[in-house]
Formats: sequence, C-alpha cells, structure tokens
Amino acid sequence: MPVDMNLLINAVSEIKSEYEQAISSKTYTSLIRSGKLIKILHDFAIKELERLIEPSWIYKDKRVYGFPKIKTQDILVQSPQNGQRSLSAGPFLSLNIRSQLSSIKKNYDTLFERLFAEALNLHNRFPYLVLGYLYLLPKIGYDEQAAKKRRVNLTEKYDLQKYILSFLSVTNREAPVDAPWKYEKICLLIVDFSKKTPVVMDDMEVFAQQQLVPKEFADLYSFRDLSIRTFFDDLVKIMKERHYLMKLK
Repeated sequence: MPVDMNLLINAVSEIKSEYEQAISSKTYTSLIRSGKLIKILHDFAIKELERLIEPSWIYKDKRVYGFPKIKTQDILVQSPQNGQRSLSAGPFLSLNIRSQLSSIKKNYDTLFERLFAEALNLHNRFPYLVLGYLYLLPKIGYDEQAAKKRRVNLTEKYDLQKYILSFLSVTNREAPVDAPWKYEKICLLIVDFSKKTPVVMDDMEVFAQQQLVPKEFADLYSFRDLSIRTFFDDLVKIMKERHYLMKLK
C-alpha cells in the first residue's frame, strides 16, 4: 500500500504555512522548540502505520531501554502491555522523525553522529528490532539571517550528494545479525518549499537536472532506497517477517 501522497502533501503544506507565518511574526525559534512542526510529520506517520498495523500496538514518545542508554522513541510498535504478566517479546518497530529547515550545513556532523549512535544503542539490546528513520530536508533551506528580519527567503544551498551518500551507507539492514549501526529503512524526504504547494522530490535524475547533484553521481546511484513511496510498507513487511507468529494485522 504505497504512501498516501495527498496526506503527505497536506502535512508538508502545513509545515510550510506554520513555519513561514512564524518567520513573519519572528516566532520561528519558539515554534521549533515547541515541537509543533515535527508533530505534523509524526501524525502523518502514525496515520500511515495505522493503515498497516493494529492501532492499539502503536505508541508515541515511548522510552526504550537500549544499551548503553535509555532513549525516547517518537513512534514505537509493541504488543499491548499488561502489567500482570511479563512479555518475552521486546519492541517490534521503532520510527524516529527529524527535520532541518535552515542552518543545514552546520548541523550535518551532529546529525550523522546521532543517527549512527541511535541505531547502535537500540540494536545492541534488541537485534530483531526494525528501525526506521524519516528525515525532512528542504530542496533549498530557509535563510536564517533573513528570518531574523522577518523575511521568508529560500537561499541556503547545501551538499545534497553528501546527505544521500551518508544515508545510503546506514540503511537496508537485512537481518538481525547484520551491522547494528544500520537502519532497516531510512527515508530522506526532500521537499521543494519554494512552490505554493510544496513538491516532494525523490528522483535522482531530477536532482541532476536541477543541479542539486552532479550528473555522474545520478548515473551511479538510485534514490529508490531513500524514497517515501514504499517506506512504511517496507518497514512493516520486515517487521512481520521477523515476528511472523505475532498477530500484527
């Protein structure tokens, strides 16, 4: 069941509207800190998962005891908890969601180090856990200096090729014995916010045509493994294969 693109466009349109209104009123920093923007993507992801999994198995903001640290997961799929009995099964699927609309260049190192560490922390304790990661980036970032002056400008260019290579290097973990620092599936959600209605971009040839990546790079690599189109289907399919005996809908 491919992703509901209308639902996705509604979500990123709401993000665009909220963020640009906040820039105009100089409240964008407090908006980001409030978590309201990222909650829009969380709600979208939950609706997508509820089409594939029994809703009572889906939890928001759930703490998980990884190794070596406890980490709150944005969305967790787990069998309903009953305080009167212990369950031998751990969490089945975890999905974390992040976004970066401005200051993209300066946050790359922190992003990638955290990405790597979060997967390792959870797979160390739960090797069968299916890990997903959804990361939203604009085609062109919002200008932070212009935003401080209440102007909406999309001018920040960054190295998209570096992001694509980095994310491809830590996705497609195929089995519980594979590298624990990898994710089962990663989605790099690239959105053109310059349009009145935002456009989701997931075609390497289009990236090359718009000079976001070199043509030689587009000839060698596919964006298919990072696309949103079958992201949720792929995650749930892997989860069901690993936990075949559980009634997951």
